Amino acid sequence: MAQNKKWLEKIFVQPMSRFANFRITKSISAGFQSGVNVLMVGAMLSVLSIIFSLIPGINTSVFLTKFNLLKDLIFGITGLIFTYGIAAANAKLNKIDQQSAGFLAIGVFFIFMKPSIMVDENYTSIFTAPFARFGMQAVFVSIVAGIWAGEICALFKRHGWIMNSEGLPDIAKVWFENLIAGTFIVLSAWVFTDIVNINLHTIFDTLLIPVMGIMGSFWGWILLVTIPPLLFYFGIHPASIMSLLGPVYWAALAKNVQLLAAGLVPTVANGFFIVNMGTLFMMNLGGTGATLGLNILMLLSKNKATKKLGQLAILPSILNINEPIIFGLPILYNPVLFIPFILGNFINAVIAYVVLDLGWVAIPSTYSLLTYVPAPLNAYLLTQDFKAVVLILLLIGIDMTIWAPFLKMHERNLLSKDSS
Repeated sequence: MAQNKKWLEKIFVQPMSRFANFRITKSISAGFQSGVNVLMVGAMLSVLSIIFSLIPGINTSVFLTKFNLLKDLIFGITGLIFTYGIAAANAKLNKIDQQSAGFLAIGVFFIFMKPSIMVDENYTSIFTAPFARFGMQAVFVSIVAGIWAGEICALFKRHGWIMNSEGLPDIAKVWFENLIAGTFIVLSAWVFTDIVNINLHTIFDTLLIPVMGIMGSFWGWILLVTIPPLLFYFGIHPASIMSLLGPVYWAALAKNVQLLAAGLVPTVANGFFIVNMGTLFMMNLGGTGATLGLNILMLLSKNKATKKLGQLAILPSILNINEPIIFGLPILYNPVLFIPFILGNFINAVIAYVVLDLGWVAIPSTYSLLTYVPAPLNAYLLTQDFKAVVLILLLIGIDMTIWAPFLKMHERNLLSKDSS
């Protein structure tokens, strides 16, 4: 086991750790995390929208139509928010002004959008661009715009290609420090988009189908759900790596939402993507490694220490926070609990994929992305299908079956250590 652990650390863990610490990787990860608060507001609006739709009188009212417009508006600007967040995170790592990089990135984001600006007969300027280019479908463009602005600002600062602003107040120094870099950032984005005529939105939309053909396939899905617990077991938080894969699954979810809004039933036959960000949220059963089943078993344990930890950790587990178990039991670097920590996610993923592919449960197609919501409720909000709740309860039961023999083995090890 020790030999296998050393081999796995050398081949997988060390390269992943180095990759997670790249500046651009950390910028993207931190940028997405900074926009989660807005996503959660949108998710709460989605929950309220579902509740309102169940109330007679309100479900057919103008009020609900306007309310849904508000919900769509909040989700519709997430690309803009991610752009600022990624640029600001990159600037922070480069030790330059975050606001300047963030605002310049927003400018680049709009240039990449390729909008049209027309003046009507009343001399009113009318800005026109597809609304989808502001939201989830634009996350790839957000990454490019954010890194474009942040890295170029840092490059100019490192080489001293800035205007001398000595003697000016601190607030005014920033205006001039990034004047040359900012001009270059805007002009280069404009040349790239309007002179060379490269449309990033069209490129990424075109690439989504073949990319999802790989990343959204059965084996792509299995790999996706197996990597996070493997990273966590060796002490690497999966968010740092998974954030780079996130844009593909955000875009897939955005496509599903668009198809659902067009009145299509969420099935594979209608072009919906099984593997999307909503499916990942739905499969979050107590946190990374599907540990909610383990926590329930801990409540039934005859070992006093295990049972006490289970009692303390059950509320966080229900809310998909499993760090108390990961570090308290512990699962981290515990060879006895390694297999179920990986196997639970694997089995859950196989069953869920087959069930969604056969159309027995609706494919997640809403933006109700609430991390800290009990898994059964989360499943319904994401699918609006009560069969999804049954699926999640079944998976938790299967997880308990997987964890049970390994937990007993872990407790026997504890008893032998105590007696020795």
